[in-house]
Order: sequence, then structure tokens, then C-alpha cells
Amino acid sequence: MATAELKVSIITVCKNSEQFLASTIESVINQTYKNIEYIIIDGASTDSTCDIIKKYESKISYWLSEPDEGMYHAINKGLAIATGDYILILNSDDMLAANETIEQVSKFIDLSKADYYHDNMIKLNEAGFKKVKLFPVKFKELLLSTHGTFVPHPCFFISKQLNSVLGGYDLKYKYASDYDYILRALSKGNKGKYLDIYISTFRMHAASITASGKIDLERKKILKQNGYNRYSLITRLYFYYSLWIYYKIINLGHGYKK
Repeated sequence: MATAELKVSIITVCKNSEQFLASTIESVINQTYKNIEYIIIDGASTDSTCDIIKKYESKISYWLSEPDEGMYHAINKGLAIATGDYILILNSDDMLAANETIEQVSKFIDLSKADYYHDNMIKLNEAGFKKVKLFPVKFKELLLSTHGTFVPHPCFFISKQLNSVLGGYDLKYKYASDYDYILRALSKGNKGKYLDIYISTFRMHAASITASGKIDLERKKILKQNGYNRYSLITRLYFYYSLWIYYKIINLGHGYKK
């Protein structure tokens, strides 16, 4: 069993998130694992977001609402407050996959104490749910895949110690700083581990950053900054196609279900 001392910090940042935020909060406060520090950072919402937070505030460890410089600035505020041994960023339109999710993860963390863990995810859209199975990757594989798909942001647990080494998210990236952050974590972390557990339900909708296409505009800069061009064209092509083909194969038959 996991020790009671192991603390997990979950950070949700939001702004005008009234549509989905209640589901996000409930997925955290209903966890069977109780040593969770839940932090919500709101960017001075003008809709009913703060009213929703206040409804649940007795079960939230810390929250604030004030203007910020964007999502990653808000995440950095949360990281500065977090006291957990491991930290997970859960978007305000996403949910933990099950009430037992953190309980399951904490058992693996207690046994191996790696610098970071990454896991499977579930996608949700108007067609229903789809399980997305992933696999172990290191820095080189994630970089040469040219996307963050194989280590999803809402399925990435990082130790407080490694986050301190990274210094938080790079604010020069407004839409894809999570890809840069995870690349740097995989580069600097001494030990990482893939857990074959479904962690978060990632909601796909028209207003999401992923759906907007804005992330793609920053990826080339992130790839260059993290040394993508140091690899030969043959190496880049080999890793890109082998990784994506494998990803497609292991997810054959994983269609959306109501």
C-alpha cells in the first residue's frame, strides 16, 4: 500500500470556465486517495467560474482569482504554491479518469519514486469516449515525434524536486509551453516511468487550445530550442514514422463509444 505521507498536488488553472469546471473539480474531490492538495488559479473570470469554485471551496486546498499573463503564468503561480511530492496539471475542461485514479498512481509512485511518470489518457468529444493507450518514451523519442502526444500534459506527474530544477513553464510560449516543459523534464530527469493506467479524460471541443491550431505555430521553435536539428534527417524520419506507426497499431479498434 502507498504510504499516507505521499502528497499529490493537483493544479487547475481557469478563466471563464463555467461550462466544464464543476466536472473537473468533482473528479478531484471525489478521489479515494485523500492526501491530495488541490489548487485552483483563476485568471479574474467574468462569468460564474468563481461562484462554482466557492461552491466547493471547503474541499479545495487553495484558490485565488486575479489577472494573469496567460495559462502558463497561472500554472507557474500554482507550482510556486504546491507542496506535494508530485504534481499534476489538470485542465479546467478535463477530468480524472476514475475516483480511484490517484490511489492507483500513488501505489506505483511509492514503490519506484521516479522523477516523473506518464500514463494513458481518455479522449472525450461529442461522439463519446475513446481510450488512448501509450507506451514508454524518453526525451529523444518525444522530441523526434515532433508532438507532445505520447506524454500528454494532463497525464504527467512530476516530482516537486524536478520541477524546481526546471524553473516552471517558459512564458515565451503561449500555447505549447507544456510540450517544452515535458521535453525538458525528460531531458533532466534521472528516472522516469510509464504507468499503464488511464489518468485523465481529455475533453475535445471547439474552444480548446488544441482544437484552435495555435499550438502548431510554436512547435517548430520548441523543437529547435530542444536540439531537434542536431539529429540527421534519416534519424528524424526513422523515429517519427516508427513511433507514429506503433502508436496507431496499439490503438487499433479504440474508437469512440457512447
